[in-house]
Amino acid sequence: MELVRSLGSWAMGAAMAISATLALPLNASGAARAATPAADLLITGAKPDQLFIIDAATRSIRTEYHLAGANGQIFTIVTSPDQRIAYLLVDKMERILGIELATGREVFRADLSAPDERVKDFFALTVTPDGKELIAYELPTRLKPSEYIVEEPRFAVFRTDAGLAAKPVRSYPAPRRIHMLLMRPNGSTFYALGFDLYEYDVKTGKLLDTRGIQKWALADHSQPDLLAFWPVTEPTGVFTSPVYSELKKDDKGVPMTALMSLNLKSGELAYADFEPLSALIFSTVLSPDRSHAYGVYTTLTSVDMAGHRLEKRVPLDHTFYAVNVSTDGREIYVGGTNCDVGFYDAKTLAKNAILKLPGCSDQTLSTLRVIHDH
Repeated sequence: MELVRSLGSWAMGAAMAISATLALPLNASGAARAATPAADLLITGAKPDQLFIIDAATRSIRTEYHLAGANGQIFTIVTSPDQRIAYLLVDKMERILGIELATGREVFRADLSAPDERVKDFFALTVTPDGKELIAYELPTRLKPSEYIVEEPRFAVFRTDAGLAAKPVRSYPAPRRIHMLLMRPNGSTFYALGFDLYEYDVKTGKLLDTRGIQKWALADHSQPDLLAFWPVTEPTGVFTSPVYSELKKDDKGVPMTALMSLNLKSGELAYADFEPLSALIFSTVLSPDRSHAYGVYTTLTSVDMAGHRLEKRVPLDHTFYAVNVSTDGREIYVGGTNCDVGFYDAKTLAKNAILKLPGCSDQTLSTLRVIHDH
């Protein structure tokens, strides 16, 4: 189905420029690679069907696409390894679109549901490092004339070159309550994040390892909880999330916030308390030098990773769900709610700028991703 472009003449030229730059391989060298560091582009989605590419340096909309088939909202966004294609969970979590970022052309579509089966993907999808396969977490319900039958969850694997009528090439059983998939850089396994952390073989679907999240072994702490829907691991390859529990102290329970970190390459999983509060509820991101973590909710928070302590906190204009960080570590990007994307100084947490999306489109739970403009 053809996409409707919401571009004026200036944006058409910008789209052609993106096409030229994104067509270069990411590991290009010599004349093909710019002498200056690659600039950051932000990707976010908004209701009912808008995909925005934002120039972080100029705080301006580079390109806006209207996506046929989004049907109300864009949820999770993951990008191909070469950053040319964004895969989007849309249509009440029942469809995955692959959009060529240079042109807005739809190159992939997987309709998860069928007339006799309703299938939801609860936020969780990922792409293999070679860009050839996409893995989705499916929650199927069989639709009978007089009853609904809840079926077992599964992982479904699609070929990314399957076009606009993609069907799974294989599937295998999955646990319940999964809300994020994270691919390991070696391409052979992936993590499924839920009440616990599971690792699966990509080809066979064999469960290789289970480690504790709700079953963590942190002494004198109650069972923890977390809310992690934003699969941001750029620029470090480390996923982080706040985790909440009660520290048992002097026969009392003290609410504590810890930071969980998962190194996708090494597999190291760690937890560290950093404050006895719950002001930080949603997403976090690690700075490029891994010395700080930044998190959002009604405030913007900086955490000292070495000292496991709250470093600084400033109020935000409103609640933000999604956070990311510039490739050079100098600026923090916040979004994921309402119609604004914020730019904050990473050192001082001072507000540098706010960009309002055209039409004040609501981002709701959309992932805020960073790619590079070479």
